[in-house]
Amino acid sequence: MFFTPSANSRRSARGTVLDVKLRSQSRRAHRWRLFFLTTTALVTVAAGYSLGGRGWEWLRQHAFYANQAFALNTIDVETDGWITPEQVRQWSGVRLGDNLLAIDLDRVRRDLELIPQVERAVVECVLPHLLRLRVVERQPVALVKVLRPDGNGGLTPGVFYLDAGAVAIPPLAQAQPNPVLMQALAALPAVRGVPASELRAGQPVNVPGLRAALRLLGECEHSSMAGAMDLQGLDISQPGVLVAATHQGAEITFGLESFETQLRRWRMVHDAGARQGRRVASLDLSVSNNCPLLWLEASATLPSRPKPPKFLPNRKKHV
Repeated sequence: MFFTPSANSRRSARGTVLDVKLRSQSRRAHRWRLFFLTTTALVTVAAGYSLGGRGWEWLRQHAFYANQAFALNTIDVETDGWITPEQVRQWSGVRLGDNLLAIDLDRVRRDLELIPQVERAVVECVLPHLLRLRVVERQPVALVKVLRPDGNGGLTPGVFYLDAGAVAIPPLAQAQPNPVLMQALAALPAVRGVPASELRAGQPVNVPGLRAALRLLGECEHSSMAGAMDLQGLDISQPGVLVAATHQGAEITFGLESFETQLRRWRMVHDAGARQGRRVASLDLSVSNNCPLLWLEASATLPSRPKPPKFLPNRKKHV
């Protein structure tokens, strides 16, 4: 005999189905309410952000950027002396009357630091009317003589300067150059062996031996030979050595390392010659176990010349 569900069982089953349907409909209604509330919140936030951004932009343009209360009336410029304040003002692209709040300080700083003669720039605005520009200049330590096209199919002599980091610095065009600074620039040691094609304004020069030559110039200034000899030039064209010429007529050959030791050996030879009334004609310090040496003839001894002025002797210290 087959099992036949009773009436009570059928009513219980129908109640269970209805209860499941009601719970399912309730969950769907809850999800729709949640979706509606979330969408409404997102739309409200987006609209508020858009309106707020437009409102802030309007406020900046009309209440701040167009406000004459922040008009620039003073551009304070500080340099190390090679670059004039007027050149810095021109390079900055800022004009008197500009709204101080509308000036892009990062853009002004980047523009100034793109100038080959500028090592670092600091830009500061002081409300309501002052803009401060501080420029730290590159300090040339050597020069390279080159031949450049003159525009008529010929070549004309030119010059690039080098700082201690081997960055190429072109001459600075000035209507009235400072004669003392020009004399100091002309007295810088000349480096030979640098191809003109490697000299690009504001870019480091990557030539074998050049950085060693510039390091030697720096160590010479602080060595015991600083007051006894002045380097007139350095030749880096020979591999593995630097050949230095002095204003006193000597030719000194250096290895590329241990400059402190080589300069100390040079001082010993110089002092030994001074006791005998002689000067060095040529000296090879690149040889470690001896020093090949030639003396100048007594009749060829050259008088010492006045020490040339140093470039930017009173350079300010920026922090």
